Amino acid sequence: MKDLLKALIPILLGSVAGILSMLLTQSLRERDPFGIIILVLSIYVHKFIFPKIGIKIEPKDWAGISFLSFASWYISWTLLLNS
Repeated sequence: MKDLLKALIPILLGSVAGILSMLLTQSLRERDPFGIIILVLSIYVHKFIFPKIGIKIEPKDWAGISFLSFASWYISWTLLLNS
């Protein structure tokens, strides 16, 4: 169950970060840097969420968490930009 949460939480938070990136940068001309800052902040939030639900994160887990967050952020933001 904990391994499943290690995968689902980054996907969910990455998607939320993609939606936030679209909503907050919609009228900005140069939107890429601010959207990436939102992604980095969402990855940093994992550091606080996982201990609250009792999941211990090892250093090797951060690569997977970061990749899943990035992939879901990129897909959701790209889909919203093209709609």
